Amino acid sequence: MSGKYQLLIHLADERQQAAAERMSLAQSRLNESQARLEQLDAFRNEYRQRLLGGGGKGMSIIQYQDFQRFLSRLDEAMLQQQLDLDRSTQRFVMERQAWQMEYKKFKAYEKLLQREQEREAQTEARRQQKQTDEFATRQFWDRTHDEDA
Repeated sequence: MSGKYQLLIHLADERQQAAAERMSLAQSRLNESQARLEQLDAFRNEYRQRLLGGGGKGMSIIQYQDFQRFLSRLDEAMLQQQLDLDRSTQRFVMERQAWQMEYKKFKAYEKLLQREQEREAQTEARRQQKQTDEFATRQFWDRTHDEDA
């Protein structure tokens, strides 16, 4: 009887492990996306500081326009990276939920197996108790009837 649960547990464990791997990959992707956004932000802040520092020393209109265009491109890159971060976050949340669902199934099958094993153990204990009782009854019967003879 327990064999049927063993197969279910094995399959559920494989699905749970595959889901955990997908979740881990999504977490890595999320971390990478977050790190890229932070790098872009740091670079933009550094570049802006250079613009402010250079502006005080005097800068041509062309240099200023180049700085502004570059900052605009950095802002666009950051916007795109934020969108990537949002998608990565959504993917991670989805993969985590999928793993949690598979893990719950795995644990439920383990619980079913445990209950089945407990039922089998109780059945076996009752069977052994019945045999012991029958043996004791036979011995008592034999002793009481041997004395009568």
